[in-house]
Amino acid sequence: MKSIGIITLFTLIGITACKDSDHSSRYPNDSYHGMSHRSVMYFAPSHDEKVKEFLLGVLTNECALQERDVVTLVITEDGFSFPGWAKDMFDYSALIKTYGINRDEHAAVLIGKDGSEKLRWGAETDWNLVTKTIDAMPMRQAEMKRAASRCSI
Repeated sequence: MKSIGIITLFTLIGITACKDSDHSSRYPNDSYHGMSHRSVMYFAPSHDEKVKEFLLGVLTNECALQERDVVTLVITEDGFSFPGWAKDMFDYSALIKTYGINRDEHAAVLIGKDGSEKLRWGAETDWNLVTKTIDAMPMRQAEMKRAASRCSI
């Protein structure tokens, strides 16, 4: 099931990256058909310490991200990507243009299940803010009513 969500994310991003777009806060109407996941896209000029810190944060918060249906993508101008095969599917230049990212900056974008941008930040990721932002979303509120957290100790 996770692979279906990843394929859906990459299909939507691929369509988005091919569009000539001003910095839109929403997936284009013709590419959004109701997503089954939320997305965090992390952009960087190179595979540096900030990228490694982000990936460590993804690993550390894996349960919370999975519970919230978050799919993560890291793509750098120097060719690094996570997952590794993503670099073959996406045009970095088109993605940063679509999301209004400067080539020399680290930036991340949280996209909700409705396809709209929910949060944007720089090199440092505050995972508590990310999860609180997601938990405040109406769709997430409904999800929390249906099932208790499986990540609690």
